[in-house]
Amino acid sequence: MVNSQFTHHEIESSSKRIHLYTSSVTGLTCINVDLDLPTVSGYFALATECFDDKGEPHTLEHLVFLGSEKWPYKGVLDSLANRAFAQGTNAWTDTDHTAYTIETVGQEGFLRLLPIFVDHILYPTLTPSGCYTEVHHINGKGEDAGVVYSEMQGVENTGPSIMSLYTQRAIHDEKSGYRSETGGILNDVRNLSVAEIQNYHAHYYVPHNLVLVITGRLEQQDLMSTLEDVDKNIQAHGTLDKSAWKRPWLESNPQVKLKESRTEVLDFPEEDESMGEVSISWPGPSCTDHLDVCALDLVGQYLTHSAISPLQDGMVEIEDPLCTDIDFYTSDRLKSIISASLASVPTEMLEDAEKKFFEILQQTQSSDIDMKRMQALIVKDKLKVKNAVESDPHSAFSTPIIVDYVYGSRDGASLRESLDDEKYLDIVSKWSSAEWQEFIRRWLLDNPHLTILGKPSAEMAKKVQEDEVARIAAQVEKLGDKGLSDLEKRLHHAQTTNDMPIPNDLIQNFPVPSVDGINFIRPKSARGGLEQKGLPKLSNSVQELVNTDDCQIPLSIQFDDIAPSEFASISLYLTCTTVEKDLLPYIGVLLHSFFLVPVERDGKEMTYEEVVEQLELDTISYSASFGAGSGFNELVRIKLKVEVSKYATGIAWINDLLYNSILDGERIALTISKILNDLPSYKRDGDTVASSVLGALQLDASKSAARTANLLDQTKFLEQLDEELEEDEDAVIAQFEKLRGQLARYENMRVHVVAEVAKLSKPVSTWSSFGPRKQAKRPRADSIVLNDIPLSRDLLTPYAAAPSGDCRVVTISTDSCYSQHFAKGLADFNHPDLPALFVITSYLNAMEGLLWKYIRGSGLAYGADLKVDTESGLVFFSIYRSPDAFLAWDKAREIMIQLRDGKLDIDEMMIDGAKSSMVYDFVSRESTPGAAAHQSYVNQVLKKQSSEYRRDLLKKIAAVTLPEMKEMLGKYLVGLFEPEKTNTVIVCGTKKSAEQVKGFSEAGFRTTNSSLEDFEKEYIK
Repeated sequence: MVNSQFTHHEIESSSKRIHLYTSSVTGLTCINVDLDLPTVSGYFALATECFDDKGEPHTLEHLVFLGSEKWPYKGVLDSLANRAFAQGTNAWTDTDHTAYTIETVGQEGFLRLLPIFVDHILYPTLTPSGCYTEVHHINGKGEDAGVVYSEMQGVENTGPSIMSLYTQRAIHDEKSGYRSETGGILNDVRNLSVAEIQNYHAHYYVPHNLVLVITGRLEQQDLMSTLEDVDKNIQAHGTLDKSAWKRPWLESNPQVKLKESRTEVLDFPEEDESMGEVSISWPGPSCTDHLDVCALDLVGQYLTHSAISPLQDGMVEIEDPLCTDIDFYTSDRLKSIISASLASVPTEMLEDAEKKFFEILQQTQSSDIDMKRMQALIVKDKLKVKNAVESDPHSAFSTPIIVDYVYGSRDGASLRESLDDEKYLDIVSKWSSAEWQEFIRRWLLDNPHLTILGKPSAEMAKKVQEDEVARIAAQVEKLGDKGLSDLEKRLHHAQTTNDMPIPNDLIQNFPVPSVDGINFIRPKSARGGLEQKGLPKLSNSVQELVNTDDCQIPLSIQFDDIAPSEFASISLYLTCTTVEKDLLPYIGVLLHSFFLVPVERDGKEMTYEEVVEQLELDTISYSASFGAGSGFNELVRIKLKVEVSKYATGIAWINDLLYNSILDGERIALTISKILNDLPSYKRDGDTVASSVLGALQLDASKSAARTANLLDQTKFLEQLDEELEEDEDAVIAQFEKLRGQLARYENMRVHVVAEVAKLSKPVSTWSSFGPRKQAKRPRADSIVLNDIPLSRDLLTPYAAAPSGDCRVVTISTDSCYSQHFAKGLADFNHPDLPALFVITSYLNAMEGLLWKYIRGSGLAYGADLKVDTESGLVFFSIYRSPDAFLAWDKAREIMIQLRDGKLDIDEMMIDGAKSSMVYDFVSRESTPGAAAHQSYVNQVLKKQSSEYRRDLLKKIAAVTLPEMKEMLGKYLVGLFEPEKTNTVIVCGTKKSAEQVKGFSEAGFRTTNSSLEDFEKEYIK
């Protein structure tokens, strides 16, 4: 099977077989993890090292997709990927490596695309015109643009970026690549040349520095045959001289320069000066020192993982929180950085937070370690490893494999160690308290550290925007009218050159795989307890198991079987329609504190610390939130994941926390403080603010629970609630008790259990005692009528129900623009128009499709997407990270009108790609047993669709015709660009707001402009 030019090894990890192939001629490496899943994922990674801030690695992440030696057409790779049951391609740039990704349904399209992808990586065109549009250019208005430039413009002046870059500079010496901003600093990106990018590529993008990590099921003979073809193509380019080759990182031997501890105060631009950030960093071990890395991860969990951890207990769970959360992690580097990040620190307490952090650290190290808790963390870590392999296997394997390739032995000898987490967990499980104390002392107390106090500055925010306006003005003046005109022509010429048509035969000769070969995951569903109206009776082996234990209980339960599995996921869904409107805003606070309250159990009170400690022992994970993970945000979802043997324990916890928790003023006040302290950080993100403003305008606050949990609504409500709590604690607690009584009713409840049902002891009857402890008599099951699932379409404001040309421009401290546009769509999960509407939307959204080509490809925005939302009955168009949202929207409008009027054709060959992408979209949502089980519940119970709905929909999508697509375009999507049919929200910086107001007003919108603060005063009641 194996050609002699490839060496082949096999290892096993977590019961999965891993194949390692290395070409003895070119050095190309391929690692395939055999996973029995419907999707195959590829991570094609190169070790990349950069010694400046020009962003060469980042530019290549983009430029590779503009064509290759054999396939010299921009977008051909993504166009072919769309035909391979994929949804385009992707990539990321990290400090120490660059990775290119593709995920397909099945192996056929994957293996057909693999040689083309490798050709793009190793032999890209890297043309001046491609660099001009994709990296940086100056447009006809004198503004700097380009996809890479726009992306970095959105992050360069944020607090986390400023603090992270300073940390890299302070810890690593001047010769270390770890100092670099590999994404590129704007001033340096503006001066980056094509030759520098080409030289960087020539040095690092070589076959002996490339690993093809593939996770998923492949026939090894087919893989081997494909690898041989790839290797032959590489060999045809001649033999590379490896004598001067230096392996990145290992041979440059980066050094750490931080020799003593110090504290720095760094300003970052932010109009709201109330909350800052603190980061504390230490030089860490090599990522190849697996024992130290494992132990540090456990120390981080011990210190910060839960509310009873020393740092959380002493800094977060206090009357006046010093921060809202603490994150502790170690980077995967040859010279790693150990980091602790303190989120949302009151600005006046930045220094106090640092001092308290080290006081607690010193106290923890000088006292005996709680060995019971440490052992529990180790046991749980072992379970989390198994859970990751079950719930997210692609990432569980690809991440450590890439790290090992960058820093381990290239022959695969070190890979087994990198994947053997359990080995190191077993070692540290034998450590004594003294050994843990010594370890903490060595790495966190005696080791020099750098503390950065990140301080928000409104003055700096103003200066950054003023300086940028002045720089652009000076640039415009220097260029003059002729210079600007020449630049516009140059940009147009570059775009025309880049957009050379792809020959039809290249696309036509790449066949779309057959849907018949898809290995769908089909969890068997069963139902027990209370019958739900509108759901058919089920008949299968799992239902038979459930029937043997079925009983009369006032709860409706759906089971989805995912054999084999060691875990049970239990979700309790609650409708909020019985909750009085004045109590709706309280739900968010209740959910935030749901697992952090005292509980009365067996006649005794468990303190909240005891509750948290026992939850950590009994569960893999737990959460309380709005939504079903895929919309339905009017539902509350309480979810626990446990070992299957602890099924009854999980149910008991949900019961106790819902009915038997003890609400007290101290815990409520603490929750309010933490949420309020977090809000300013959310308001710094333009995309989050745009969604929040839109939500505040669209949803009726008197009916919608999701609306009352909106970022903007919660701000005002929590401030009022905090005052009320100080004035009359009993009255506030009474409100929460009243809320609980209205929410925790049987008619509001639906249960979903995901497990290997045969392993559940008493799957239905275990729920028999579920309910309030003090209820006089359990209601008869046949007396319970379940409330309907609430849908956002029924809770819209007049503004959302009848969009008519309203445009709100809202300003915050940001360098980019973000926008949301919506119009009337389809309000039926089973509407016959949906298949054709999905296909035309997929066609327009496709990578290298029309929106991508004319908006992202022209530097008008980093992202632009259409979305069909049948729950709300609306269609959306969003623009992400744009230098000018109006120009991006206007270009999209031009495309839509031309398509409608027949002046721009829909490419019939690309329709197959759009349909193929829809196959990936649906199957990828069900790509693991757990995900398939969740989707089964959403489809059958929440949407009232058949268990085969998605499979049937794929058949309908395959039958969609071009005339049907054109009809859907005119019927639903063009309205997004007709002012009388759409409403718009723009979030941007103050200096950009005037041009947004001008553009949208002239386009026919009723446009208003305000700061976020003024918007809140006007619309949040």
